[in-house]
Amino acid sequence: MYKHILMSLAVIWLLMAGQLSFGQLPFGQLPFGQLPFGQLPFGPASAVADTAPFAISGTITVTKVSDGDSLRSGRLKIRLHGIDAPELKQTCKAADGVVWPCGDAARSALAAMVDGPLQCQLRDVDRYGRLIMQCLAGRTDIAEALVSQGLAMAYRRYSSDYVAAEDAAEAGSKGMWQGRFEPPWDWRKKN
Repeated sequence: MYKHILMSLAVIWLLMAGQLSFGQLPFGQLPFGQLPFGQLPFGPASAVADTAPFAISGTITVTKVSDGDSLRSGRLKIRLHGIDAPELKQTCKAADGVVWPCGDAARSALAAMVDGPLQCQLRDVDRYGRLIMQCLAGRTDIAEALVSQGLAMAYRRYSSDYVAAEDAAEAGSKGMWQGRFEPPWDWRKKN
């Protein structure tokens, strides 16, 4: 129920703020029944047939890059779907033993990709109320690009979307994969 309420509030807020739209769908026929975690608990739209796909997408203007997998658009907090990047203070070791600021490098790489508007699709809302979104800069999936550069990991606990990109980055010794590092989820637990 908590997740339903968060998703409902996020949808309402985004629509009212003009940040997201329901595309070409007529408002009276919004397909809420296809959410992966059930129906949203409001309005007549929740009675719509379960055969239509659910999608909320729109243009996002980034106002801040918080770290390698988190953005802000005004007051909206956004976390990129399917990846986990090193934390800002996290460091990694290159093959020659040199320590480098991989968390800062991930944030810088993300900032370089989001200098214009993004096309984002809402995938979920996390327990902190952040919008989990898959975002494109032009035709580039920015999460996949970060994983391909070795500056983020596929967050397999939540998605398998970027596993192939991670495997390729590891095979090519890119970014964090050039030496030793601690997965971001383990680093957070210790720090």
